[in-house]
Amino acid sequence: MKYLVTGANGFIGSNLVKDLLGNGHEVRGLVRPTSNKINLEGLNLELVEGDIRNPEDMVKVAEGVDGVFHTAALYSFWAASYDDFYQTNVEGTINVLNGAKQAGVDRVVVTSTASLLAHSNDKHSLPESTDQLPSDYKLTKYIAEKEALKFAEDTGLQVVIASPTVPIGPGDYGPTPTGRLILEFLNGKMKGYVDMQFNLVDVEDVARGHLLAMEKGESGKRYVLGHKNWSLSDVIRILSRLTGLPEPWFEIPYPIALTAAWIDEFFEGFLMNQKPKVPISAINSTRVDERIDPSPWVEELGLPVTPTAKSLKKAVDWYLDHGYVKNPETVKP
Repeated sequence: MKYLVTGANGFIGSNLVKDLLGNGHEVRGLVRPTSNKINLEGLNLELVEGDIRNPEDMVKVAEGVDGVFHTAALYSFWAASYDDFYQTNVEGTINVLNGAKQAGVDRVVVTSTASLLAHSNDKHSLPESTDQLPSDYKLTKYIAEKEALKFAEDTGLQVVIASPTVPIGPGDYGPTPTGRLILEFLNGKMKGYVDMQFNLVDVEDVARGHLLAMEKGESGKRYVLGHKNWSLSDVIRILSRLTGLPEPWFEIPYPIALTAAWIDEFFEGFLMNQKPKVPISAINSTRVDERIDPSPWVEELGLPVTPTAKSLKKAVDWYLDHGYVKNPETVKP
């Protein structure tokens, strides 16, 4: 089979490309001209340049493939404007679906996020209201998922939703917000932390879950790709054990962290139009309990589950191997 992967250079996208190639499939990877392609070096795929925000690009790149994996997204706690999130996460998704339909592709797997389910009462469906969503990222991913499922109903295109929890592992070059926490710990910058609850999953298991969703998933359904629930304090203890680095000195009370975020976002975000070190939405997200039981979806798909400590070690090793750690000699497992 030949598959198109949007965001092929990204954290999930690049691991998906490797999984597809390892399973004997051909891959066409879509990247923007300015994309960092470190994750795709040495891989035997057809690399094409384009932008999911451009409808014409999406028709061209979807021609001649058997299925589409749409992993491209703006995943961040801050952007210069809401439009940045909307154009990429919502309009980009609609463009990908339209391009697939016009190119005669039958099936698309759309990457969403399981974090949306934390805001619903049963944690198995999307919340009825967007009022409680703490960030533009979550809001636009909510809208994108709704639009994708509506597109499937209206056009007959088979659309499967893959909803990872919080992925960790190799290839997080950005890094993502979770990868940034790991990197701050490795570089000794995490003097304190605001505790939170979430579900962690190995990014390579997420990649395999996308392929399983393509092969076995039912159109119109969501499949949560997750593994085990943790608190950030638990993860920090594991990282300390893996690296020999000391744990942070203290837990920061939420009100203090929120006040610091407001000040930081005002000066860096509003006045300087730069990404704040501590976005308000990042602190607000710590108040959301994102623990979930993914076992029904894991069992249905036959998703592999890697131990969290092993996944964290893969992330640490990748950052060490790629020069992200300023003083690698201090990391002594």
